[in-house]
Amino acid sequence: LILIRNLSQPTMVKAQQIEYCGDIHASKAINPEQWAQKNDDGKSASRAMAILLYGSWNIRVSSMSCSDDDVPRWVALVNNALSTSSVAPLGIKCIAASVKVDADDESFDLCVGEEASGGLGAPSDLPALLFLGLPTTPAGKRNSQGLRVEHVQCNSSALEALLTRTTADGSSSAPRENLVSSVGEAWSRLFDNQGNLLPPQPKAKVSRNISSSNNQKKNEPAIRLFIAGDRSQVGKSSICLGLLGALLNSGKYTPADLAYIKPATQCEQTQLVEEFCKHKGILACFPVGPIVYYKGFTRAFLKGETGETSEQLLQKASDAVDRLALNKKVVIIDGVGYPAVGSITGTDNASVAKACGMSFSFPTSNETVRSPVPVLLIGKSGVGDAVDSFNINATYFTHRNVPVIGAIFNKLSLDGFYSLSNCKEAIEMYFSKFQPDRIAFGFMPEIPSLKNAREHVANLSKEDQLKQALGMADLLVEEFSKHVNVDRIMNAAKEATAKYITEQTSQLASTTAGSKRPVGEMENVLNATKPDKYPRPNIAPEYKNNFPMNDGAFSLTREQIEAIASAAGAAGG
Repeated sequence: LILIRNLSQPTMVKAQQIEYCGDIHASKAINPEQWAQKNDDGKSASRAMAILLYGSWNIRVSSMSCSDDDVPRWVALVNNALSTSSVAPLGIKCIAASVKVDADDESFDLCVGEEASGGLGAPSDLPALLFLGLPTTPAGKRNSQGLRVEHVQCNSSALEALLTRTTADGSSSAPRENLVSSVGEAWSRLFDNQGNLLPPQPKAKVSRNISSSNNQKKNEPAIRLFIAGDRSQVGKSSICLGLLGALLNSGKYTPADLAYIKPATQCEQTQLVEEFCKHKGILACFPVGPIVYYKGFTRAFLKGETGETSEQLLQKASDAVDRLALNKKVVIIDGVGYPAVGSITGTDNASVAKACGMSFSFPTSNETVRSPVPVLLIGKSGVGDAVDSFNINATYFTHRNVPVIGAIFNKLSLDGFYSLSNCKEAIEMYFSKFQPDRIAFGFMPEIPSLKNAREHVANLSKEDQLKQALGMADLLVEEFSKHVNVDRIMNAAKEATAKYITEQTSQLASTTAGSKRPVGEMENVLNATKPDKYPRPNIAPEYKNNFPMNDGAFSLTREQIEAIASAAGAAGG
């Protein structure tokens, strides 16, 4: 039996004092009539709500659950913090919900709006926690006026680490203790010892500069680089780690200058690159982006059950990268599988690279388009097979008008006929003769200790395991810096983007000069840089009469899709 949650009658999941009612829209959070409901006995009412604010770029923080419960980890942490603090809820019924800040324009405006104006006052960095509180009348009835907002003062990166790492529910740690303290302090600023709602305290002016795709700062654009592989497990994420580490070690970049994102993924487990970013202070690290090929996703998408089109999914990826690129110098975009992975849903690597590129405007037009992210292919060991694989995969991108700047060949042996030195000599000779516009940027040796890196970081519950993983990461960066020309990669990516913009601008100018039509009608030129649009399939007839429709739209939740797929024996997306 599949139950579809109706917010007007939320399905509550008990978590001690706090009850969880799922992901809600910001408009419902600021409207107490939507959530401040009476108990079954009709005597008391919920007067407080704990809210997790998150963005499409860190959606994982809202969905990760405890190992022994279906309650999201953040709810369990907040509940435990209230239970162990000296300011317990005192019988005040508190519920919890998560709110996606950038769900739509209305949600964005309500979340970032000032509290005095009825907004939630979302901070610049997400995720964030806050409480909503309601006063009562002398008769004990709920008062829908005077809704209070009180933020939990905690570091967003530390909070994200607590909500995504497997150790979040384990033994005490400094970040966890700080969160417990901050939750208690926020609650004590909201209610007194008798459960009365306190008046708001004076607050310092806080900058609310969470960006949307329409209000980016005008600064020097970041170099965007897309890392693609000729097959799965070729080492894309390890190369991303090597790039980030080598850039840091060069002394030209600080952790704040760098960003990493995997906008589409099949794997949501902790990866070594994620732990490396946390260790080095690269806070702009989002290993699980907005497109997740979870179990059952593909077939549900084709039936129209996911509620999103290809264009909407690509727009989410585009928005996430745009936000990440603000005030950064380099953004590393990690691909998924081989180039065509995701093509069945219109979100293959080429489409993602086109959608996530830097935006620019033609001098004679006000329309903004995008330059596809230049691609660096990660190839296999060998010579003939390695070059042949490079060519067929590069063709996939170039056919879609996405530039490929060259390759790094990975996991080469140090000995024998196919040794690194022998393969390097032959492949560089090939590129010099037949691929003069592309570069073989480096040849990475196989590092035995990294062969099972994914398994090493799958469970970091012990401190020595984390130290071992970070030690492997440092070794990888050291070898990467020896064998790969990182400066040349950055220059090639920057030049490829500039070249694309110049060529498109020149093409538009020459086409417009020979046409009497207005520039705005030159669709054949402008559309060349837009993400492909895949129309949403019709709803499967057998489902039309079984589920409620919402303004003509139809969708199942991820949990419902995965449950159906698991019951049918699905192993993956």
